[in-house]
Amino acid sequence: MPRRNKLIAALTVLTFSTASLAQTAPPAVSDTPPQQEAEGKFVWGILIKLIAPVVFDFFSDWVKKKIAATYKENSMEYMAGNAAVAVIVNLSSYLSGKDIVLGGVSANAAPNAALGTPEVPLKTGKDGENYQGVNVALVGIDENGKPIGLRTVADGFTTGERFKLRVLSTFDAVVVLGNVTPKGAQRQIYPAAVGQAVSIPAGKEILLPLGKQEYLQFTGDVGRDQLTLTVRDPRSLQTGLAATARVFRKDESYGSNFVQEVKPGQFPVISEAIGIEHK
Repeated sequence: MPRRNKLIAALTVLTFSTASLAQTAPPAVSDTPPQQEAEGKFVWGILIKLIAPVVFDFFSDWVKKKIAATYKENSMEYMAGNAAVAVIVNLSSYLSGKDIVLGGVSANAAPNAALGTPEVPLKTGKDGENYQGVNVALVGIDENGKPIGLRTVADGFTTGERFKLRVLSTFDAVVVLGNVTPKGAQRQIYPAAVGQAVSIPAGKEILLPLGKQEYLQFTGDVGRDQLTLTVRDPRSLQTGLAATARVFRKDESYGSNFVQEVKPGQFPVISEAIGIEHK
């Protein structure tokens, strides 16, 4: 009798320590190019000089500033402690009028990210930044419940492996995790109830699942399994307000960076599928 595909939210006490976290320290932030002076402006809450406004360069610097504490003593406790500022919410609270759907609304979106580099430069003005971004890393968990390093979404995961996702966003977001089984069945797996999502604040590293004793694990039939991740501004749930521009991805030593151009009156929707081939 074939095994059913399943995701296990296991209750194993996790012991976090820097010594057990095998990861590469983030590279030093490069200095501002010397060829000219530039007016300082705030982008994603950080003062920068817009000389060569390459989106991924500035987003990478923003991420490295935010995750600096991750590379200090007791780093995993630091990240796990951020769970206190993340909560599971009902998405209906963000909707009104015709957008309220009986039976609940899903934050899930079709994967829209691909490797590449945006051509439109980074700008900021009265409507805010014209790009928003998300950093995602897989955090492996060994059989003893200890973290075994950060890696990109391109690295994927293996059958039976235990892991968490670290999510860091430039904007206040709602996040859902889903699953597409080798047989094509789709479902939301975290939070388990459709119509719910995890609300996370801008600029805070959040480990999902939120519980210190929870992790993700996939086992099942031969074939391709997918974990889907959607990070979106809750305002994008309203009709016509979701950004539709392509999402660009760039993999770094500390995880995968995603950026999306957003026009005035639009709000970001960033979604990725992380695959595993069961054998």
